[in-house]
Amino acid sequence: MRIVKPSWVNHDEKPIFSVDIHPTGKRFATGGQGGDSGRVVVWNLNSVLYEEVEIDPNVPKMLCQMDNHLACVNCVRWSNGGRYLASGGDDRLVMVWGLSVVAGAAGKHKAETWRCLNTLRGHAGDVLDLAWSPLDKWLASCSVDNTIIIWNAEKFPEMVSVLNGHTGLVKGVAWDPVGKYLASQSDDKSLRIWKTADWTPETIITEPFEECGGTTHVLRLSWSPDGQYVLSAHAMNGGGPTAQVVEREGWRCDKDFVGHRKAVTCARFNSNIFVKEGKKCCCAAVGSRDRTLSIWLTSLKRPLVVVHEMFSDSLLDLSWSSDGLNLLACSSDGTVVCIQFTNKEIGTPLTIEEKNSFYEKIYGKCLANESGGDLSSNLLVECPEILLAREKQEAKKELPKDESTPKSDKTQLKPVLTPSPTVSRDTPLRPMDRQIETRTSDGKRRITPVFIPLTSVDANESLGSQPATESCFSTSSQSKSRIRVERRDDIVIHPNVSNHATAAKTDTGLDQRLRKRTASALPGPKADELQVKRACAGGTAASSAPSDSVPTLALPAPALGTAGPVVRAAGALRLQVVNKACTTYYGTLSRLELIPNNSASNDPVWETYLGSPVTSLACDARWACVACADGSLHVWTLARADAHRALPPIALSSQAAKLTLSGDTLAVVTTSATLTIWDLANATCVIRPLCFRNLLSPGVTVTSCSLLEDGNPMISISNGKSFIYCKKLCAWVVWSDAGDPVRRAGGGAGPRAPTRAPRPPPAVPTPGRAKALAGAARSWLEAQVCACLHLRLASDYRHWLTALFEHLLHHGTEEQLRNILDDMLGPSHCTSTPKKWQNTILGIKKHDLLEEMLSLLVRQLRWQRLYTEYHDQLASFAQTSSMVNGH
Repeated sequence: MRIVKPSWVNHDEKPIFSVDIHPTGKRFATGGQGGDSGRVVVWNLNSVLYEEVEIDPNVPKMLCQMDNHLACVNCVRWSNGGRYLASGGDDRLVMVWGLSVVAGAAGKHKAETWRCLNTLRGHAGDVLDLAWSPLDKWLASCSVDNTIIIWNAEKFPEMVSVLNGHTGLVKGVAWDPVGKYLASQSDDKSLRIWKTADWTPETIITEPFEECGGTTHVLRLSWSPDGQYVLSAHAMNGGGPTAQVVEREGWRCDKDFVGHRKAVTCARFNSNIFVKEGKKCCCAAVGSRDRTLSIWLTSLKRPLVVVHEMFSDSLLDLSWSSDGLNLLACSSDGTVVCIQFTNKEIGTPLTIEEKNSFYEKIYGKCLANESGGDLSSNLLVECPEILLAREKQEAKKELPKDESTPKSDKTQLKPVLTPSPTVSRDTPLRPMDRQIETRTSDGKRRITPVFIPLTSVDANESLGSQPATESCFSTSSQSKSRIRVERRDDIVIHPNVSNHATAAKTDTGLDQRLRKRTASALPGPKADELQVKRACAGGTAASSAPSDSVPTLALPAPALGTAGPVVRAAGALRLQVVNKACTTYYGTLSRLELIPNNSASNDPVWETYLGSPVTSLACDARWACVACADGSLHVWTLARADAHRALPPIALSSQAAKLTLSGDTLAVVTTSATLTIWDLANATCVIRPLCFRNLLSPGVTVTSCSLLEDGNPMISISNGKSFIYCKKLCAWVVWSDAGDPVRRAGGGAGPRAPTRAPRPPPAVPTPGRAKALAGAARSWLEAQVCACLHLRLASDYRHWLTALFEHLLHHGTEEQLRNILDDMLGPSHCTSTPKKWQNTILGIKKHDLLEEMLSLLVRQLRWQRLYTEYHDQLASFAQTSSMVNGH
């Protein structure tokens, strides 16, 4: 450890209230009192870290000084991407600064020129603390006016929300690195957790702060890099000052950092997760009014080091460098101290891949950032709107009240649908946090165990030695199980592409042995060897009429069995099917009957008989559809009190292999691999028999089929492939293929990622392989974009085009980016629009797409020039169009 206190870092002997290191680690900023105003100064960090740089007269130490604030500056904070610097002061203002190349901008000492881009006015009192959200979407500011303001960082000075609730001065704010919560601490002796989904309080914590007396200038709190803990300031335990640790699971307050003699003013977690002596841990710095600084490793019960006599007054702010080895601390005595650590002292930081695997253990999915190792590679990123959508989706999937499920954090109940970078590419994707419940023909429930593959991290740890949710704290309590039961019926209905894609991914994750065990139908009669050979060699033409010859089987024929009645829910009734119900002189009959759910007796309200065993059925409150072993299809309407036939008996080309009922639409897949879709309400055929035998391989089955909103049918088969029939192309389009090497090498998780665009492929040691993986990802994304375009799926097209553009930001060339941007921009030099360029695509305005792309482009400093060019052209085009429309 090395301690440096550069005397040249000062505000002319005035107090320094805040310090923050730039994400690149090349500069840092200080905020405090100036001569007769507030002062913000940008310094060269290398001059502090390296003595040879410090004594070099050609290297400037102070890069820029800004005296724009009218009163003392209390806080300075760099954005996570490093593009902006925010400052807040006693003048009630928040200023956002940006690096400028324009001569004559505000600021002295012109080694760099930082100019004020926006001035945010909204607080009625001094601004005490600031915090940028992950991905720099929002900026939070807190004030002595008892409020917190959330600013839209993409549209300054727009306010997103004003958080009221504190009854005292709000002196600290900090974002949950996962993006789900915002924490704030106030003089009202409370710490509040706010939900970023709707900006309402999640919880209010008061117990650790009830005994606190007096006050401090600031209460700077911090989240741990894994998002599992909040480290607060100015708490008490047994009459002594502490820094309270609040655990995310249940918001428990059973840990704290003790030892300081006076109130804790500031706490800051290192943004890295370290491994020391074989244990994962986090590192935190705690500053106090007793003028001492303590450094803690969460794997130890005592502080790693306590530094005394560095300052002559209270510590007010702390900041770690992104590599985790340098710590800056400032004091109201007007000085700054730098402490340099080594990896031997605080541990070795986890790599991005190791962090991804660690996050999967905590949250059940990979939460690594999408920056591909850019300036904010240590950040967890998850959009709060997506979190809210996921919570709603999970709420719909909750089990009935009569079934028990382990309760835990909602973030821990999310299914793993994306492969971990540490899992072998040859390992098929599997649902890792749920078991499958199926129902047998006799109505009994059975739970099928799911194989959970070990990751490379698991392989190095003894089974049972770690809790299900790993913790960086040595005394952390064990978390509850993440395994839950998912109920599945025979037929899964997916009326739209996005939901269907999710189900397809879940199914493809099952092992082949488990798929056989969880099949909805009992084993039926097998085709003889000749039929199988003919099915494999069959042509693509389909016959819509039954043939006199034995049909070739491309799909296995299901059978409901005869062990007992098969029951399905049909609204207020239940449909019961009994094969071989009775034997007559002419043959064996099967019986169908409707029985009320709330009836004490089992007397049917309606019944009918069929001359062939029922092999497949689908029903709801309006329709009952069954298919028989003789290849016939029967449909009844249940809209009236007494069911009656909606369609005459229909002879299929072969026995039905799958029935899917969605609303008034019935899709039938036959064993000869044909798909037909009827509109039952109008008694019409929507899709004539389509053959997809050439899409199948031996031993596969159709898992689901549906009709999309545009009328195109979609089928998914058990080998992980999904196809959509394009009427325009008269061909089946490959929508997803779980076994495609290009898709797997490119890091694709499925046909559509419902939460965010796919991440770039993980880094690999071999440059040639890394290039190939990036190329595979681009190829796969381009295929998805083209498929959506020809299938005219507007929302999916928008999603995949954005995903492709984001991938090119990390792995593409300037020419590739320009090709997309030019098409979205169009001719900006004139107001007339050439016929060959359309300003919309699939009903979406191209300029709207361009604005979304520019919002991604602005976060990448390497493309700053490209962003400025297209942003200015788009603004110029909008201004010209407005003038023309005005005339």
